[in-house]
Amino acid sequence: MKWFWTPSVTAASVSVRRLTAAVDDGVKMTQLLRELPESDDLRPRLAAPFFARAWDAAKERDLWIVSDGARVDCYVLAGLTFQQAATVRVRWDAKRREIAALSLEGLGDIVAKVTDGSVTLQEV
Repeated sequence: MKWFWTPSVTAASVSVRRLTAAVDDGVKMTQLLRELPESDDLRPRLAAPFFARAWDAAKERDLWIVSDGARVDCYVLAGLTFQQAATVRVRWDAKRREIAALSLEGLGDIVAKVTDGSVTLQEV
């Protein structure tokens, strides 16, 4: 029996987390890199300006990594489908000129619009 007030499908928990570390802070960088696949290959590239996005199929999440050579931000978008993650990327790229820099709130707004729901933002 289906109840009117009880949803038949539970909404997935959607979140955007930002992890930040200074390149010269070994402890924080190790913590940040623990989140990322192939982190040993990535670590030396973060000492220079760098931007990449990668879909982590094993954990079904989208990873955005940004470095200015001194500081690294890693955004972890969880609870999205692959298609939703691709749509977030397209919308971000379309708004890139309007938005000064990648931010937790800006990315969270786009994710909320794509998923048509609420998003938990977390700064680590």
